[in-house]
Amino acid sequence: MAPRKKASAMARVIDLEEGRRLVLTREGNSDRITVTGPDGGVRLTITLTDRGPVLHLEGACITIETDGDLSISAGSLALNARDGISLSTGGDAAVKVEGDLSIRARTHTIEAELGDVNVRANDDVRIEGERILMNC
Repeated sequence: MAPRKKASAMARVIDLEEGRRLVLTREGNSDRITVTGPDGGVRLTITLTDRGPVLHLEGACITIETDGDLSISAGSLALNARDGISLSTGGDAAVKVEGDLSIRARTHTIEAELGDVNVRANDDVRIEGERILMNC
């Protein structure tokens, strides 16, 4: 297949309901689909590049919902929440790490509502603290 010729920037605009717009642009080897809000702000951008699609969502609240499974696979994954993060499940949870796991926080609380707390190590278990309080 012959390489695509570089085209000069061109755009096609389709007016949508409620003042939204769908903008189709081509620039070089990239095609871009953009949805703007009534205020002209970008809400969704899909850029089709030689390396694959790039998706950008922007809004006050974004929800991804499925009745089936949701899988995310990447070379690396970074999640950042400015104000807080909450993970919950109605079932079991498992975290498996092939390398080291490091958790850092101001305070850690581990609570078993029903049952034991088990700690197992192949080697030593070290507990360091200013004071070690047990059964207090």
